[in-house]
Amino acid sequence: MTIRSQRDSSTSTCSGKLSSIYNLEDDEMYSYVDITERLMMARPFRRTIVDPVDSGDKNLLLSMRWSLFAHVPPFIIFHSNDTGKLPDQITRHLLWWKTKRNTPKILAAVVRNSGFKTTNRSTDNWCGTWCSTSAYTKLRRTKNFSKVNHFPSCDELGDKILLWRNFRRMRKKFGANNFYYMPMTFVLPGERANLRKLMEKNGGVWIVKPPDSCAGSGIKIVSNFYEIPTYRSYVVQRYISSPRLIDGIKFDMRLYVLLTSIDPLRIYVYNEGLVRLATIKYVNRVETLSDRFMHLTNTSVNKVNPNFKPNDDPNKCKGNMWSLSCLWKYLAAMDDVDILQIWTKIKDIAIKTVISAEPSLHRAWKRTSMTAYNFYQLFGFDVLLDRQYRPWLLEVNDFPSMEPDTPLCKLVKGQLVEDYLNLVGFHVPDLLNCKELRLLRLIYRKNAICYNRQLYSNVLTRQVRKKQYNFINKATRKYYLKSILKHLTPDDVRVLIRHEDEIVQTGGFERIFPTCETYKYFPFFEAVRYYNLLLDAWENEYTHNRFRGIERLRKLCRKKYHLS
Repeated sequence: MTIRSQRDSSTSTCSGKLSSIYNLEDDEMYSYVDITERLMMARPFRRTIVDPVDSGDKNLLLSMRWSLFAHVPPFIIFHSNDTGKLPDQITRHLLWWKTKRNTPKILAAVVRNSGFKTTNRSTDNWCGTWCSTSAYTKLRRTKNFSKVNHFPSCDELGDKILLWRNFRRMRKKFGANNFYYMPMTFVLPGERANLRKLMEKNGGVWIVKPPDSCAGSGIKIVSNFYEIPTYRSYVVQRYISSPRLIDGIKFDMRLYVLLTSIDPLRIYVYNEGLVRLATIKYVNRVETLSDRFMHLTNTSVNKVNPNFKPNDDPNKCKGNMWSLSCLWKYLAAMDDVDILQIWTKIKDIAIKTVISAEPSLHRAWKRTSMTAYNFYQLFGFDVLLDRQYRPWLLEVNDFPSMEPDTPLCKLVKGQLVEDYLNLVGFHVPDLLNCKELRLLRLIYRKNAICYNRQLYSNVLTRQVRKKQYNFINKATRKYYLKSILKHLTPDDVRVLIRHEDEIVQTGGFERIFPTCETYKYFPFFEAVRYYNLLLDAWENEYTHNRFRGIERLRKLCRKKYHLS
């Protein structure tokens, strides 16, 4: 399918959009674009302003995105080309913590072109980072204005053992009709006896994985119990031996899911992804199980095969890596498949997987977080389609590779990096001195320039706690839809303006939670969360008339109600 280039009104970046033949034009995400474009057209993201002081640069190209609301600081725009320019008064305070091994070239180029300098010292006043899970766990604390690419306890999704246990708990509680998307799994050594009994009775093919590995490392496919190693912990998963093939080749999909908030829960999925193909034609016979080039689709495994062919065109179905949009085009042309139905199932898998880990994520976040600003996380979901086009979740990577392994990787991941950084939203740190602030307020003609701690504070007044307690304990949907939006507290307004400012900036991401229909997932939550109720009521009220909701918030923000 063709990717229609859709220019984002605030960042001038492009996002991929599925062609109308897949009936996505009625999706509320795309209808919202029309509204936000009307809101932003009057205020383009870059303005050329005469320099008020004699700095030698008479025309400053200001690479900032303004909030939809008054008295909210602007956001830094990330871009891969050196086309925007921030004043020196800002760039001297923009630091990116660069760990030794974990800052990909693509990401480093984007942050550098967007005005950041890098530092190797974790104790510096850095604004953002792309670090490994191990590097994050060594951080003593983050500054209020810093953003980290990990949520506390993110291994609840990234660790294969914890991922399975969360899924198994949910399936036991809510049934296999709701939680159906992971193959049967055993955790060794604890469940070794159960696995042995099953294999001796029914046989079958099983895939053995180390719980914390990636890139195909340590994976083994077996049909006999004695072939399973005994010297460490393993996850043993029933092998899907009837996958959908492309010209006889096995493939899987790497999809990107972005979590921007735990409370309220906000989840996005990227509309583009990578389709990874093996390099030898698939044969479903026991004697072929040792052939990694046939049974494993990891690019890190297959790129060492002389048969591996890279792809440099996201619009062409060629080589051993395709874009996700090309896969949809191929399947629709070859098999007349309902692509929208597959995509809906994949989004359902993403939402339920995050919800399965939400209790642990929420507890860890409440225990360690000072503000609602500090954390976000991009996950890599590996999904395989079987012969009946049923999607199966194989694993979740909590630190997906951003390295440009192939030309197509560079194209897809390059746009992905820009889109997720712009969606997450970075402010200028509140480190500027009085002289710098006076000059910038003159240039920008606005008072709100830097990160404002009050906008992201987790501290609640007695009145706010009382309202939240009331709705949590009377959480029938009919009740809170009718009442929760009647009298918004300043804390409510802060949550809602973050919500609206974020979805203006989706780029190639699609918001999948919350929407006006995601209340159906509420029974799967361990506990009722007030902010999830608030956003459900907001989406129910304003999804089809967002301008009215935004104007309601704008009136309050002009009075600085959100800062009271």
